Amino acid sequence: METIAIPFDADAADRLKRAAAEIGMSLEEFIASAAEQVAADHEGQAGASLTEEQAASIRRGLEDVAAGRLYDHSEVFDELKARYKR
Repeated sequence: METIAIPFDADAADRLKRAAAEIGMSLEEFIASAAEQVAADHEGQAGASLTEEQAASIRRGLEDVAAGRLYDHSEVFDELKARYKR
C-alpha cells in the first residue's frame, strides 16, 4: 500500500471528517474509497460511447423539448404521488 499526502483546506477537511463519521468509516478509508470510486467511474467512462438506442433516446428528448412537450416538476410529482399512494 502506498501513502499519498493531500492537503485540504480546513473547511473541506471538516466536511470530510463529518461525512466519514456519519457512515462509520475512518477518514483514511473514506477518502480512499471516494478516490477509488471516482477513478473507477472515470475509467468506465473513458472512451465509452453511447449506444444507438441511447443516442436515439436523447434525440427524442431534445425533439420533445423543441416541440414544447414538457412537464412541470409539480405535475410529475403529483402523478407519482397519486400512482403510489399508500
